[in-house]
Amino acid sequence: MGSLCGRLFLGCFGAYSQALCKIAMTRLRRLCRAMLPGVFALGAGAVWSADLPLVTLDWPPYSGHISQQGFLSVVIRQAYATQGHTVSVKVYPWRRAIKLAMEGRAYGPLGFYSASQSECAEANGVVSDAIGSFQFGLAQRKGSQAPWRDGTDLHGKRIGVVDGYDNGPEINSLIERGLVTADVAPSDLFSLKKLEAKRVDYVSIDQQVFEHLAAKHKLKGLEMSSRSTMPKLPLFVCFNRTAYSDSMRLSLNEGLKRINIRKLAQDYLRAETR
Repeated sequence: MGSLCGRLFLGCFGAYSQALCKIAMTRLRRLCRAMLPGVFALGAGAVWSADLPLVTLDWPPYSGHISQQGFLSVVIRQAYATQGHTVSVKVYPWRRAIKLAMEGRAYGPLGFYSASQSECAEANGVVSDAIGSFQFGLAQRKGSQAPWRDGTDLHGKRIGVVDGYDNGPEINSLIERGLVTADVAPSDLFSLKKLEAKRVDYVSIDQQVFEHLAAKHKLKGLEMSSRSTMPKLPLFVCFNRTAYSDSMRLSLNEGLKRINIRKLAQDYLRAETR
């Protein structure tokens, strides 16, 4: 199919005037792009390869402006490599990343990561197979709080959250019922700085994100509470609902079956802490 489209484009110049050629090429590009999903869906045996655009957020060590754009980016690239594809990732603030990915524009991003099941459902997207997992808890100042047993111990507290994040049913419910005050920040680091400055009582944050940021920014006065606020949950790439994106979702799922996600993550984190 690729060679056919190429021959048609080249033949255009020999057969038409420049104006007619431009019209013909536009129509041919649309035709060839419409045919691509079927070709890519063939999987690892397909002749075609593609450079696939995705967007993510700055959420180290999972993704962002860090080495290899985080270990989830490594997982995604390795999975797609087994299918003959490469990946181009751009990092944006969380809400903007979701908006760009879900627009479904031609040549735009196919989806965003890392998304929980509920975040993807809210964006009206379709999840891939799992690319990793996450688990939120509460960061606190060392020695500042008695251990909390359930949500009632948090009543009246001020909890730092990041705009647009899924903090899990327990914290979300407390916020929605007005039993705790949500202090919204643009990033996890911003929330942790507020915690350090005693502007909030807790910060809702993923365990690995906390460990990464606390080590990098020397937040020695902070610690994670011993009790998590949610069980460990899977993370996904959330694809928009175009036919091309869906074919690339299936391709990613095939690739994920061929790699060891846990080992890739462990190797990445071990290298980062050296």
